[in-house]
Amino acid sequence: MTQNFMLTQETISTFQAQVELFEQCLHCPNAQHETSAKLAEIANTTGISQDELRQKIAQLLQKLDKLVKLLKRIRERANEGQAVLYFVKSNFLLKEILDDGYWFFYWGEDVKKTFEELTLGSVALYKDLKKAVSLETPKRDINYLVVETLKHSLKSLIEAGLRVNAFSQEEVNAFNLGDITPQESETVLIFLSTIKKWEPVYKRLAAS
Repeated sequence: MTQNFMLTQETISTFQAQVELFEQCLHCPNAQHETSAKLAEIANTTGISQDELRQKIAQLLQKLDKLVKLLKRIRERANEGQAVLYFVKSNFLLKEILDDGYWFFYWGEDVKKTFEELTLGSVALYKDLKKAVSLETPKRDINYLVVETLKHSLKSLIEAGLRVNAFSQEEVNAFNLGDITPQESETVLIFLSTIKKWEPVYKRLAAS
């Protein structure tokens, strides 16, 4: 089920290309370049030095690379319970990237479009799976794990999307998500999704 909607390589590549362009402009500044002008604006409005910008760019590229590797593992384990674990980890890494002060790198029409598509996809998946989750749903159920994970990442996606004007507050209200306050922490969700990984082992031991 997690493979029905997931971050794609194309989505991450959009962010990577944007950040790599920032990195190039820091090393080869060109006052006429739109990205160089944006970097100067970031430095002026945030008080961040060029050295600090370089550090943030390097950190962000490392996290994006890690995210790509998680997506690859999801595709490789699409038919195994372990894919849920990577889904949870990738969503929390996405949340970290969105929450961790990198928002000023997300600009341009391509990035806005990516935010819009990613958010709408998450909203659609959340609303679809929410129908299958009730108070009686076991916490180890895949629907429960995905829904609770999306509650965390959706909040960050919406806040970032509003910041880069990917959509308006009126459009967010029209999502009709209701209360998306998470009931489970990242630690608990990772633990619950890890249990799925060992279920085949337990079954084989029980049958032996």
